Amino acid sequence: MQHNLFEWNDNSSVISAKSISKDKINIANQLALFFEILYAGKTPRMNSDGVSSHEAVTSGSFQTISGGSMGIPKVLERTCISWILSFNTNDRFYNLSGSRVALFGSLSHSLALYGALEAIFLGCELHHLAGLSPRSQLKYLENKKIEILYVTPTQLRLMLSAKSQSYIIDSLRYIFIGGASIKQNTLMELSELAPNAELKQFYGSSETSFITISDQFTPANSVGKAYPGVEIVLGERPDKPVSLGKTGRVWVRSPFLFSKYVGDDSFNFNKFSDWVSPGELAKLDIDQNLFILGRIDRIFKIKDQAIIPEEIENYLHTKENIVDVAVVKKNDVLRGNKAVAYIATSGMVNIENLKDDCIASIPQLDGSFQIIELSTEKFPFLPSGKPDFHKLQKWDT
Repeated sequence: MQHNLFEWNDNSSVISAKSISKDKINIANQLALFFEILYAGKTPRMNSDGVSSHEAVTSGSFQTISGGSMGIPKVLERTCISWILSFNTNDRFYNLSGSRVALFGSLSHSLALYGALEAIFLGCELHHLAGLSPRSQLKYLENKKIEILYVTPTQLRLMLSAKSQSYIIDSLRYIFIGGASIKQNTLMELSELAPNAELKQFYGSSETSFITISDQFTPANSVGKAYPGVEIVLGERPDKPVSLGKTGRVWVRSPFLFSKYVGDDSFNFNKFSDWVSPGELAKLDIDQNLFILGRIDRIFKIKDQAIIPEEIENYLHTKENIVDVAVVKKNDVLRGNKAVAYIATSGMVNIENLKDDCIASIPQLDGSFQIIELSTEKFPFLPSGKPDFHKLQKWDT
């Protein structure tokens, strides 16, 4: 038995909830091809249009495509072991073996691929719900008595929008959420829908895999505590940590890290010895809860004042009828830069009042600040469920 490779447990099964047209490969065939390439000594890559085979440089490796929310997506390579270790960790803590597992998205998104490979490794019954309407997804979860759900916040919001007030799915034991931050009222709705489920939010990146995990005991605005086996240090460098409560760059050391980027060494890769940084600023409290302030590469200045886009996004997310928010930097003749917030709404909002509230709450903003309202259909998302900041950056205001 090749312990450095993913294994297809004899007890596992793969079920597509919707029939696939002839021009598309269903998830079972995609996974079978993935394993075929891997066991032939090649390196499988999961692309948006299926699986491709590549010459293996490092034995027991596979490749994924990053989300690309800030620009061109990157090809990442990691070892099977880096995920197998977390499969075993999750099984030890959450007793996943043999469960009925569901996921919604394309396998080109790393959360869906992770959930699928974990389910197969642990002998689970894997259900793929891609292509179903949100209402049909709800009915499927209930009828098939799904126990474990891997989902992004965007997928959750769409599903919850279709539920009736009294709808309950009592078979769900764990809901694992990854890909982006999630609003508190969405979590409350989810708790009402699945009263027996524990909600687990993962914070991490394609490069690091899991960094932290949060639950119902996690303080507001925190992404939780370090995932088992993960070390977190904040500072300009990991060997020069900041004192408790101070802001610093996030550095991570764990057995779950990726190996390298493929084909282009020009990508900004923050590495120091065996530590990797996802490129974000954060604080730790006395209980080691991590609070993310924002991505370093998104911070910009207006009249020498630092603007953290996530601060504006978090504030707007607290307002009624705002479903999604993305803040980007735009050029401004007088100030050099200005902040523009794109919002997706589910009802009436007063743009001028929102703008005034933001400026009053975040003093670094000024009169150049803009809010642009979009319908949820026009708001640009990546397959991961994150806003497409790169596309929004190019839009005219």
